[in-house]
Amino acid sequence: MADKNDLDSFWDIKKLVPNRKTSTLSPFSTKEKTVTVSIDGEKDDGASQRKLTFNEIGNVEVKPQRVYFPSGTLIKRVTVTHSPDKFDFHANFKKACELYFDFEGSECAFAPFYSYMPQYTQLTQPQKNYYFYWRTMLRRKEYIKTDYSYFYLYVYEILNLPSLIEAKEGLRLLVDVWKAYRKQLPNIDTNMALWVQDYCLVNELEPPLREISDFIYEVISVSRFKEFYFSSCESLGSHAVAALLGYLSDYDWRKGKYAGGDNKEVYTRHLLGAMGMFMKRFLSYNFRTFEGGNILVRNDNAFRMALLTGDVKYKITVEYRQVAEEPEARAIVTSALKYTENKLRALLGVKSRLAVKELPCEYSLVIDRYFEELFDKLNRERKKASRPEYERLYEAESDELSSLGADEIERASWETTARLVVSEDAEDEAPVTAQPILEKAPDSEDDMAFGLNDDEIRFISYAYEQSFDKMKDIVKKLSTFADAVADKINEAFALNFGDVILEDLGEGYTIIPDYREDVKIWLMKTVK
Repeated sequence: MADKNDLDSFWDIKKLVPNRKTSTLSPFSTKEKTVTVSIDGEKDDGASQRKLTFNEIGNVEVKPQRVYFPSGTLIKRVTVTHSPDKFDFHANFKKACELYFDFEGSECAFAPFYSYMPQYTQLTQPQKNYYFYWRTMLRRKEYIKTDYSYFYLYVYEILNLPSLIEAKEGLRLLVDVWKAYRKQLPNIDTNMALWVQDYCLVNELEPPLREISDFIYEVISVSRFKEFYFSSCESLGSHAVAALLGYLSDYDWRKGKYAGGDNKEVYTRHLLGAMGMFMKRFLSYNFRTFEGGNILVRNDNAFRMALLTGDVKYKITVEYRQVAEEPEARAIVTSALKYTENKLRALLGVKSRLAVKELPCEYSLVIDRYFEELFDKLNRERKKASRPEYERLYEAESDELSSLGADEIERASWETTARLVVSEDAEDEAPVTAQPILEKAPDSEDDMAFGLNDDEIRFISYAYEQSFDKMKDIVKKLSTFADAVADKINEAFALNFGDVILEDLGEGYTIIPDYREDVKIWLMKTVK
């Protein structure tokens, strides 16, 4: 009779199933692996193939930490730390990049290619042929049809080859391909704005604002670190200035009442020109505007979402002054923009002015300097246009000179000399004396006063003296507001003098420094 244990063993499943080796996750091999990579795939002989020896584990030497302090920017301190992973999963990709770096392709048909993280090993032979043909044309600055995956594979080559591509050249290549294909591939802006930013920070390069000025507004809109693209003061073109105004100002000058039509070109040129000078000073953290501002710190892995080998994996720590979300900064930029438009309106002869609040003198002077030459030119033209008619008779004729004309000039000059010079035979004749040319007197006192009443003229006098209490008494007497009185005075002077003369100090109005001497002379002639 069978033993009970033998009967029970019948139901032992483990004994019925063949023995198998326990499955375990094998560690990454440290041995070198030889991989054969075909470039053209047309032949199987040795002539059409190349051998690559790949090390499956990246033996990457950790580079020393680097710290630098950008000058004249919002970014105060940058720390770059090399941080390769324990295992370099893409070491083979770098070796392939080095092998294929100088390879050129020949013309072939387009082959669509899609990959979330494109690599050479994913390419079919037609795709491989087209990639190298496209890259060859790209290096010749001929931008033929491509796909997102081809584009990103090329960018990954640049990011992973610092040993073959010098940093400034790498930045140029990144910007060139970005500019060339951002319309054909509209979704690349977000990644490229980030990777170009990180490439500059890692390699201590300035933002390429001039190179991307045509689409800087779109770049800033998708950037998570806007201060990086605000930070370079010396590279601000008109497009960059317009983009900064869009993000740092609460006033949209493009929608202004006088900014369109015939004035559009003048506004675009001079408003952006003056604000460009303002921005270069404003964005430097050495000035007092940001001395009390928020100091923020960003810690990021460089080139997020890109295919990276151990050589180019970094952590970036940035200390910077916040601007994009700083209320004080927005208030100052908004005031500067309105102040600039007021100067431009005065230049164009527009009477109305925008209200400007709390613009520090250091910034108003920068804007004044920009417009100084323009106003000088305008005043010369106005003076020339208002000359008495008889003065124009002394202007040289614009006719071409001829020998007959020269003879006539000489004859007329001798006749004039004969009338003016006293001859020796006529010493007793009365000498000819020149009559003084008097300035044209005003037709009335109202013309001299620019239509302002006595109280408004006294208001100007008190503004000149900065007697703020007396100015308040005038306002109280007139039963109005100080701003209303100042606006009327500024409009009168803009019409008759060519510019506004009063600026608000907060506690009261004062005379704009450039016009103090002119106003003093005017008061001497006007105050009763």
